[in-house]
Amino acid sequence: MEKDVDKLERARLARKEIIDHMDCDDCTEDYVFLLKQGGRESGMGLTTVLSMLAFAEHEGAVPPLPPEWWLKVSRRY
Repeated sequence: MEKDVDKLERARLARKEIIDHMDCDDCTEDYVFLLKQGGRESGMGLTTVLSMLAFAEHEGAVPPLPPEWWLKVSRRY
């Protein structure tokens, strides 16, 4: 299976940056990860990334994070 994963083109941050939207009044995300795969670019908000992390933690795919960390995150985002 590892060889199959290596053959896939992986998504990368486009332009090697995270876009800061904290000063944007019309934006629904504070930070957007601009991803590029092949010729396509797409954005993924920080809240989506955090939701995926929570799901992965719930499913046992990643080690649990301290409850204090989740509390700080939930207060900020």
